[in-house]
Amino acid sequence: MKNENVLRSTALLTLSGIAAKTIDFVFRAYYSKQLGSEGLGVFSLCFAVHGIMLNIATGGIGVAVSKIVSEKFAKREFGEVKATMRVAVGTVLVLSIIVIFFTCLFSPQIAEFFLKEPRCRMSIICLSPSVLFMGISYCIKGYFYASRRVFPPASSEFLEQAVKITSITYFLKKMLPMGIEHGCEAVLAGISLGEFSSCVYLLVFYAEDQRRIKCPTRGRLKGAATLVANIALPIMATSMATSFLRVREEVLIVGSLQRSGLSHVEALSAYGGIYGMIMPLVIFPLTLLSSCFTMLVPEISRAYARQSSARLKTLVSKIYRFCTFFGFLVMCIVVTFASEILALVYDAPQLANQLKTIALLCPLMFVDSVSCGILNGMGKQNALLKFSFMDSLSRILLITVLIPKYGTGALLFVIIASNMLTPYLTMKRVLGETAIHFQWSGWFLKHMASALVTYFVADSLFVGICRGAALNTVFAAGCAIVVYFCSGIVLSATSRTDFLWLARRTFSDT
Repeated sequence: MKNENVLRSTALLTLSGIAAKTIDFVFRAYYSKQLGSEGLGVFSLCFAVHGIMLNIATGGIGVAVSKIVSEKFAKREFGEVKATMRVAVGTVLVLSIIVIFFTCLFSPQIAEFFLKEPRCRMSIICLSPSVLFMGISYCIKGYFYASRRVFPPASSEFLEQAVKITSITYFLKKMLPMGIEHGCEAVLAGISLGEFSSCVYLLVFYAEDQRRIKCPTRGRLKGAATLVANIALPIMATSMATSFLRVREEVLIVGSLQRSGLSHVEALSAYGGIYGMIMPLVIFPLTLLSSCFTMLVPEISRAYARQSSARLKTLVSKIYRFCTFFGFLVMCIVVTFASEILALVYDAPQLANQLKTIALLCPLMFVDSVSCGILNGMGKQNALLKFSFMDSLSRILLITVLIPKYGTGALLFVIIASNMLTPYLTMKRVLGETAIHFQWSGWFLKHMASALVTYFVADSLFVGICRGAALNTVFAAGCAIVVYFCSGIVLSATSRTDFLWLARRTFSDT
């Protein structure tokens, strides 16, 4: 096995993931325009069910593989590695086939009674095979992560995107003219084909890798099954509970919007506009930047395990300073250019006010994401589960009480309340575990000042030049980012030294 530098391997995986996610987001914007807000509502409901299917078939097994295989590789117990992989892939295969069978068999009931949207029936069937391909891919990726070989999982992302883009584009041209529901079927069938290609590609690499490993003894399947079950079952149970709550929440949103006076199509369009267009747009930069900060999670784990409080405080403080710095940057850019971004990405500038409202939460979203990563690094998964249940139950309560009376405005309030509650809970737990005091000035106020300066400069000088062309919008946003960085270095605590530190931790061991 090639013993690659851990941080450089993680950096390569992170950078490739960022590139693949960017491609996926750009293409999502394309088919979102084709489907429209109503179609995205149907699409989002189908994906909510997909989350339940995936958790039943694969929940926690990929994590178990990564953890067990890394330990067995360290001990050079290659027979146990093979036994673990046979158990994991076999379990995923059996569970996935059962899930796909029952999903296809009961798809009319799932669509009509569970989702309350009959048009989802064929879309669910088209998406169901991806559960098998994703489950096997998770196991093999966990194997390669454990063996510190990042090229196969990293490159599989690009193959998946290429196949997905090609197939969805072809299917949409053929099927969308027949109706929105057929357009959703085209997209979801294309996603399944993309997952299939990635799965086959990874299997080829895995088979080749297995031929190179010499193991004098066979692993014990019963022992491997026990190890996998001990890790995977608790994760599976909690993931399933969270997924069921999420589906319940999303179905409640559409039903509550109808009770507020909207027609079914209007309610589905309002839901699709917010959860299918606005939320992915806001979460996209969060996903990219959070990927960078995950490279520091192993260091947090080591510092916490060694009870190195000084090192832990330094790491956590720097991470929070970075995440709020970038959170306010994203907030500033999205709020300033909301209409232009929506026109460019979705051709839906009418959603600008809703986008601006949700974009104000970006710093809190970044804090919550990073806090969850830190708590995972400390092994506080039970606390995260508790916070997730509290958030889901509070959202369901607010949706049930407020949306039938106040409509779409109440839905925005629910999103705001949720994204204020969870960062408070997760960050409070991190500060308690690390004995760090909340730094109003260094983490929030100075970055907020930089964002305000940038907003007024950009609104006065740059917004006017973005009219009419995508390139102009990109140029204007780029100018605003330069202003933010310059004002940030002057006004905030995040300095050139901090960025050099992050670069060193990313690309070297020093």
